[in-house]
Amino acid sequence: MRSSMRSSGRATIRRRLARWIGAGRREPIAEPLWRRVVTELPLYDGLTGDDVARLRDLTGRFLAEKRFFGAHDLEVTDYMRLVVAAQACRLALRLGYEYLRACRTIILYPEGFVAERESLDEDGILHTGYEELDGEAMYGGAVVLAWEEARPWRGDDDAFVGNVVLHEFAHKIDELTGDHNGLPPLRRGMSVRTWSSAFSTAYDDLCAAVDAEEETPIDEYAAADPAEFFSVSVETFFLAPRLLEWAYPEVYACLAEFFDEDPAHIEEGA
Repeated sequence: MRSSMRSSGRATIRRRLARWIGAGRREPIAEPLWRRVVTELPLYDGLTGDDVARLRDLTGRFLAEKRFFGAHDLEVTDYMRLVVAAQACRLALRLGYEYLRACRTIILYPEGFVAERESLDEDGILHTGYEELDGEAMYGGAVVLAWEEARPWRGDDDAFVGNVVLHEFAHKIDELTGDHNGLPPLRRGMSVRTWSSAFSTAYDDLCAAVDAEEETPIDEYAAADPAEFFSVSVETFFLAPRLLEWAYPEVYACLAEFFDEDPAHIEEGA
């Protein structure tokens, strides 16, 4: 017993030491490559020079600490790593880098990939099937992305374009409370009751619209469960903030407090 306690204590110390050492590591980013990625990513539109500099520092840390692997013979280049890292770190601009700690590994597929799924029917019979995905945040594990969807892309001015990197890393932030349930660890002073009420009410409204086969204000995939509603809301908050504020103002207000940003009004010049 004593021996195992000592072993456990040493392991804890090693993990803390590794985090402390890692906190000072940054992978250098070549200036031309950084300028290219910042220009290509809509997420970086309208940011101040100080914000972009802060994100470059966060991205360098991300690249130094996270491991990237290619699947199906995909060769992961520095450009691809930077594109993913720069988008993931956009979530941490004011939230804090520690909110990205649940992910250590990123796996890139060239295109959409197939994952096995199991489900129980009403009679308790287990069914196995397959689902084609653009991304997946594995609980306790890697973030898996289709490069075709993760790469920079700009649509029409009036079109909302989702972001698989934001979506999956929002799941990893959500995971920090121990589950994918739509309730991440809130900032100090934020109300769990206010958050839960805002998100539950909006989620129920969206589900009702889907059930009635009505047009939904945000991607109807958000109606899959509260965790997906959170991740889709995060995507919309950063990419179409005025849409989210119009559709679900209480959800927008919660996310604005959580991320310490107000993108809807920055876009309007307020």
